[in-house]
Amino acid sequence: MSALIRLCYNYRQMKPIRNYGFTIIETMLFLAVSGVLIAGILVGTGTSINTQRYRDSVVSLRSFLQQQYSEVSNVRNSSMASTDNCAGASYSRGQTNCVILGRYVWVKDSSSTLEVRNVIGIIPLTALTGVPSDVDLLKSYNIKVSPTTTDDSIYNLEWEATMKTKLNTDIEFSMLILRSPASGIIRTFINDSTSIAVGSIRTLVEPLALLKPVTICVDSNGLLNGPKMAVMVNGNITNASGIEMFEKDSGCV
Repeated sequence: MSALIRLCYNYRQMKPIRNYGFTIIETMLFLAVSGVLIAGILVGTGTSINTQRYRDSVVSLRSFLQQQYSEVSNVRNSSMASTDNCAGASYSRGQTNCVILGRYVWVKDSSSTLEVRNVIGIIPLTALTGVPSDVDLLKSYNIKVSPTTTDDSIYNLEWEATMKTKLNTDIEFSMLILRSPASGIIRTFINDSTSIAVGSIRTLVEPLALLKPVTICVDSNGLLNGPKMAVMVNGNITNASGIEMFEKDSGCV
């Protein structure tokens, strides 16, 4: 029996001892692979966030322009002044020939800021003869941009995005959105220039401006690389549905 015990003891002494754990090389390989995976996840997440931010800026711009048609359809005077100055004359509230006819939107100072004001006019004392067109009727009101600013007069593009032309130059344009006093139809006049900002804008009411579209290419300002998205205001539109957003095939460089 003792011989068997000694044999078992000797066998255990001869059995190699196993060390459990990772070698330095295995640990370094694990850390390296983990680092690559984490870096890939972070880069992918950052790209997704930037893509969503860029898209949000384009959606917000389209929504802002569409909102102006709602403001024209549902007129509200946010001025708290006791009198409104219209076409060079002042009238007391509730006793005025001054009317709000629409909204005027233009690029202000930089390619990342838009300004919007009410468009006001004075009801003409003499009616036009015959059956005047909406263009002739609106001109007879001697329309001008309201001098009154409100809290929502300035709109800045989100995430530092900027507006460009299709040729990637700073864009200049204005939108004159007016409601016809006769038919109630909303008319949109597009102009390439923003030189007339505040004052008489009667010269912008022209038949050719009714048919003119404008494509606003939105530059991410370094946030993303690749094709630009765009917001397009179609020609001769009468409501917000005429403003479209292009995610692909925008024509922007």
